[in-house]
Amino acid sequence: MFADLHQLSHHAAWRKQLEMLLEAAGDGIYGVDLNGRCIFINRAGAEMLGYTPDEIFGRNMHYLMHHSHENHALMPVHDCRIFKAFREGRGCRVDDEVLWRRDGSSFPAEYASYPIHDADSVVGAVVTFSDISERKRTQLSLQAAHHELEQRVEERTSELRVTHDALRRLS
Repeated sequence: MFADLHQLSHHAAWRKQLEMLLEAAGDGIYGVDLNGRCIFINRAGAEMLGYTPDEIFGRNMHYLMHHSHENHALMPVHDCRIFKAFREGRGCRVDDEVLWRRDGSSFPAEYASYPIHDADSVVGAVVTFSDISERKRTQLSLQAAHHELEQRVEERTSELRVTHDALRRLS
């Protein structure tokens, strides 16, 4: 895949390629074991959360970044769609929750969680996530513009109705 890896053993070259792919991704990517502990995370994901990768390894990702809803109400781990998905052996895609940063701030996130299989057993999950703050701001702006346009149309229609009625009375 990558030309400069020919001097490495097959296994080492494969591992290096995977590391390079993870680090090249702009979205956050992490893996968890069946207890929800982080087994790997790429730099983009760690930075999005305000950590270094080394600070995240071994920590429970639910309690680290997905512990609460947007309104700050606690989200029990058994309600977490990330963990439900891999514990039930199926994947999920979500775009209506928030993730939490180290500094206590949150961001709207889109994520996908898929089980990691070893033979017939689920041994964990891989999760990809991205900050969709800009998309949410754009959606809100579009909704506000649409609402404003509807109000203007309603006002103009009302004005035209009044004018039409006045003209009809005059004629």
